[in-house]
Amino acid sequence: MNRTSHLLILAGATVFLHAEEPIRELAPVVVQARNAGTSLTVPDAQQSREELQKTPGGTEVVDAERYLLGRSSTLADTFFLSPGVVAQPRFGSDEARLSIRGSGLQRTFHGRGIRVMQDGVPINLADGGFDMQALEPTAIDYINVWRGGNALAYGASTLGGAIDYISHTGATSPGTTWRTEAGSWDYWRSTLSHGWSDASRDLFVSLTSQQQDGFREHAGQENLRLFGNAGWRPDDSRESRFYLSAIRTRSELPGALTSKQMFDDPRQANGANLLRDQRRDFDLMRVANKSTLRSGDYSLELFGAMTYKDLNHPIFQVLDQLSRDFMAGGNLTYASEVMGRENRLKAGVLFTHGETNAAQFAYTSPTSSRRGAKLQEDDQKATNVEAFIEDQYDLGRGFTGVLGMIASHNRRKNTRESGPVNPSTNYDLKYDQIAPKIGMRWDGMGMQFFANVSGSYEPPSFSETVTANTARDAQTATTWEIGTRGKKEFLRWDLALYHSDLEDELLAVLDPATNLSTTTNADKTTHAGIELGTEIDLLGQSWDNAARNRLVLAAAWTYGRFKFEEHRSAGYDYSGNSIAGLPPHLIRAELMWRNAAGYYAGPTCEWVPQGGYIDHRNTLKSDGYALFGLRVGKQTEEGISWFVEARNLTDQIHAATTGVIDNANGTDVAQFLPGDGLGVFSGMEIHW
Repeated sequence: MNRTSHLLILAGATVFLHAEEPIRELAPVVVQARNAGTSLTVPDAQQSREELQKTPGGTEVVDAERYLLGRSSTLADTFFLSPGVVAQPRFGSDEARLSIRGSGLQRTFHGRGIRVMQDGVPINLADGGFDMQALEPTAIDYINVWRGGNALAYGASTLGGAIDYISHTGATSPGTTWRTEAGSWDYWRSTLSHGWSDASRDLFVSLTSQQQDGFREHAGQENLRLFGNAGWRPDDSRESRFYLSAIRTRSELPGALTSKQMFDDPRQANGANLLRDQRRDFDLMRVANKSTLRSGDYSLELFGAMTYKDLNHPIFQVLDQLSRDFMAGGNLTYASEVMGRENRLKAGVLFTHGETNAAQFAYTSPTSSRRGAKLQEDDQKATNVEAFIEDQYDLGRGFTGVLGMIASHNRRKNTRESGPVNPSTNYDLKYDQIAPKIGMRWDGMGMQFFANVSGSYEPPSFSETVTANTARDAQTATTWEIGTRGKKEFLRWDLALYHSDLEDELLAVLDPATNLSTTTNADKTTHAGIELGTEIDLLGQSWDNAARNRLVLAAAWTYGRFKFEEHRSAGYDYSGNSIAGLPPHLIRAELMWRNAAGYYAGPTCEWVPQGGYIDHRNTLKSDGYALFGLRVGKQTEEGISWFVEARNLTDQIHAATTGVIDNANGTDVAQFLPGDGLGVFSGMEIHW
């Protein structure tokens, strides 16, 4: 731990010992965001929570204050208590396996199968991929999550659904905030932000610098992220907001180990990764606009964005990709009465187009990490036209019916400009699909029950279509879902059960013979699971009443069963096997005492009772694990907030996630990615 960490811990302890604030009663909702203003383009967290609860399926609003209680670095930090969202860091950095309901479950980098947005505007590139490094958890207000087909009303037809990062604005977050975090393995993150507004204009900007050496050798990371938005609201019916994102990220890749190597020394790096200095570095620039117009019962949203990305990625070869993406779209909402009952109709269209110049270079020698001769170069173009419509109608007696549909046309074109040419290198693929949805919800007595049947659809990205075993078909699925959410006295809950029948699932694996990624379409597979989130005040305090103290047990249980139903390849019948990539159970929990002055303290836990398969032939599994932590701090809306947090108190050696291959033959292969050991972190946030 460096000197900065010790200073922050000392400062936090000093603030704690000298605090003389009077005790006040806790509000019914323990944590609330700073939202003093209103915006047509960026709703506040409560407005989003009310909107998401209209969806007859699994949704969630994640207040930033929930994860800002401790270190806020990885996606696992952000979604620690989010049921259904599996976020597993590769090596304690931004790179992660991010999966909802088994979406892209073999990916531990450059996500797929989820639409990721900023204020409703997608940040995915045109081929569907997205980068975790383009997200900054300390610079946003809250996050909306729609699991599975529940994102249809936002134009997302992917299996995993959608995640929307909602920005601070100058109206909702006025003033200046400085937050810094530091801790083990030379981890350091600092965000400086400022919000300003007057009667019709507002401006918000944040700058984040983050760096770490990492728990493992060759796991360093450096990020610099600038996010800004400026809004203009000439009257109560119109608002236009411009966005700017500028990101510079540099990440070393330590690689995977065998199980023996991991337990011998979990901090070591894979030898090949060291030899080639394997990395994933890119620069990204994005400009966007979102404008909202309201007139009576109508609300119109228009948006557009342009993204420039320059990737340098030395791995088995040096990958050099330059991407330029453009998107434009709009949503129209009409809320009125039909036959004396409330009715809401929402429709939208989205056009996206992206062009990527993808080149690969050899190394200058078998032992060199320097770029050598160009081996090949491809011109890749992706185009998508998507249109959706959804209607919600009040059926009476607390029931609301939902009907919807999304129609998509997608094109993937690859042209080999130089290098070897074979049947898989030049193609022009077109896909057309309609995904329907029907659902119903019942609201009453402080609770909700819901059910829906929805379709999903996902064409392959370029990383799937240009592989040794080329995936050419789009992945489709039909999902059945039931669930409930609500609150009663001291209990709040969110429960969803789902079952998905998939055809042509895109399964990416690593070929052990060539050590190259390859993708195939599985014939028929199923995904089924349970997503449960709970909050229980063990002091018996009602969530509807104020309280001076709360002792809250919060937990998220994600269960997934992913199976091959019918699939045969290379003479092997996979039917009945588990799809590799994820453990069946992921349980995360905390027991946190909070008082009205803002102080909090308590333990945290992450428990994986049994590991997941590493290969589709089910010959090798990772081990289960249990990690325990401790967190103490103070969180206030004004003045000084601080925290001290310890993680993995028992220093348990474990695989945070693994690679996925077709067949391990029951041998110990290098597919284990060790998680962090015992670490201590501290932080401070000042708002004025």
